Amino acid sequence: MRKVIPAPEKMVENDGKINFGTFRTPFRNVNILDAPLYSSSSKVPAFWKKFRLKEWQHYGIITPTHYFGMVIFDAKFMGVSFFYAYDRIANNRFEHSVQLPGKASRIAGQVYDDSCEFKKKGYWLYFENRLKDGYHKIVIDIEGKKGLPAVKGEIKILEDLKTIEPLVQVSPITPFRPFYTHKVAAPAEGVIKLGNQEIVIDRKRDVALIDEQKTYYPYSSFWKWATSAGYDEYGELLAFNLCQNMITDDEDFNENCMWVGGKIYCLKAVRFEFEEENIMRPWKIKTTDGSLELLFTSSGQRAEKINAGFLVSDFHQPFGIYSGRFRDDNNRIYTMANFFGLTEHHVTRY
Repeated sequence: MRKVIPAPEKMVENDGKINFGTFRTPFRNVNILDAPLYSSSSKVPAFWKKFRLKEWQHYGIITPTHYFGMVIFDAKFMGVSFFYAYDRIANNRFEHSVQLPGKASRIAGQVYDDSCEFKKKGYWLYFENRLKDGYHKIVIDIEGKKGLPAVKGEIKILEDLKTIEPLVQVSPITPFRPFYTHKVAAPAEGVIKLGNQEIVIDRKRDVALIDEQKTYYPYSSFWKWATSAGYDEYGELLAFNLCQNMITDDEDFNENCMWVGGKIYCLKAVRFEFEEENIMRPWKIKTTDGSLELLFTSSGQRAEKINAGFLVSDFHQPFGIYSGRFRDDNNRIYTMANFFGLTEHHVTRY
């Protein structure tokens, strides 16, 4: 098991040394633009570093009746945002999405007291990060169009560092090219209105999954991802985050973890078994040390394909139900049944 250590003040030191590892809290200064990028001796223009950096903040809200997914993503040459609602009872989904060239997305530099925003006429998504006060706030104001309902809402995500241990990971794509992510499962509260329908988010029942990412992805990259959260038969909040990507040494450098009641367990590498040509068939997922084994059954997916010359994206995000079990460090077994969650397979060139 990899060791969780206190976070230094910043990710990259003055001499360009990158602090790789798994950290107890997010960095106060996520100065990823100070990373060398190609080698310790090369001087890379600031504009090129900014252009190559990909960053986003994503939230998923799980309730017994709905799942809400939303993102603000800055690809530098394009800003992307979406909000989608999946009705788990009726098994239907709708989505509002926007893509704009240039600097349409604003991404927070850090999550203690900074914000993300995507705003255009008829569409506003705003994430206020106040980790220093133990929460993040989501504001949604999207006009209805083309048969899709308007969406309005305000949700608070309660990431209290005194009671919840987040995943904060810096991994080496190369020794000079860092991969940074901050993920957590936390209680959520608030209200979302879908047209005339009002859904109350209850902090004692409903869970938010946070995904903050800042990475110098290589031009060609991929990832396979899995996440879920729910309460077991004893009322314990269980959640996990699993990813297999371009990191070579993924036994020791990965973002794989399990949360039990807010406590994090760092896991070894994960392997995914699924049919790429028939992605809606069941997925089998397990860690290489056998501590976590899962079966995922899809009920739908969000998918998008882009092929625009230099820009290629083949994105599949099935959503559905997990079952499985987790064995902790003391060999206690936790069982997951009927846990809602996501998988994802994304192949990119950008």
